[in-house]
Amino acid sequence: MRYLLIFITCILISSRLVAQTENEIYCYMVNIGIKHPDVVLKQAIFETGHFKSQIYKRRNNLFGFRKRKYIAYDSWKNCIDYYKVWQDKHYTNDSLDYYQFLESKNFSGSNRLRYSNNLRNTRIKATLNCSGNDDKKQK
Repeated sequence: MRYLLIFITCILISSRLVAQTENEIYCYMVNIGIKHPDVVLKQAIFETGHFKSQIYKRRNNLFGFRKRKYIAYDSWKNCIDYYKVWQDKHYTNDSLDYYQFLESKNFSGSNRLRYSNNLRNTRIKATLNCSGNDDKKQK
């Protein structure tokens, strides 16, 4: 019984951490000016399996960015900074639907439409709220 209580407590704590992580990541995206941060957050969730993948845990790589091997970042914020540079370079037509943009860039490296549909169906577990966030917009 004691182990069951410990197990349940761990599950409850980990689910709260994921929600906090989603909100923290989302707010950082908003603060640095990521376009379509809701979709980009869905990418991070999908690519990392709700922040459980080894690539994320070992390399702080939220999006599966590679240069032959998966890129390792010093922090998850550095990975989002990299995404921002990538997005600024490639997303030059703001009128283009962001899902269509990702399909046109073949972001997933596999079936473009399936990736887009997977993102659309990815659920954000947290309530996203950046009010009261004191982080200054970083450039």
